[in-house]
Amino acid sequence: MATVTLDIASFRSRFTEFSDETLYPDATITTTWDTAIIYVSDVTNDCFSDDKLELALQQMTAHLLKIQSIVSSGGMSGTVTSSSIDKVSVTLASPKNNDEFEFWLNQTPYGQQLLALLNTICSGGFYIGGDYPRMAYL
Repeated sequence: MATVTLDIASFRSRFTEFSDETLYPDATITTTWDTAIIYVSDVTNDCFSDDKLELALQQMTAHLLKIQSIVSSGGMSGTVTSSSIDKVSVTLASPKNNDEFEFWLNQTPYGQQLLALLNTICSGGFYIGGDYPRMAYL
């Protein structure tokens, strides 16, 4: 089994939202890629060939960067169902997904793309996590 490594130029060309090297320096993308590997293993397996696994890891990296961007700009993830101004109140929709991982992925377009890819490639289920003790079968 082979591992997939980060190609920052490929990532930036695929996800142009993160092409600004000032806002998203290489170190930030590399660190976020390292975090993405915790969620989606970087080792090829029966489901993932090198190119599909690279895409999945890039999508997870983009998802994590987008979530960080939303939070740092004072936003929140989730669907707002109601809000008020006086005494500030915001109500978010409850997750209508199968599980919290799916709900979390649905917070960004990149996570939605990743979820679709995982469901398409691994129709019988897939492993999430890094090394074997941290893996879970869905």
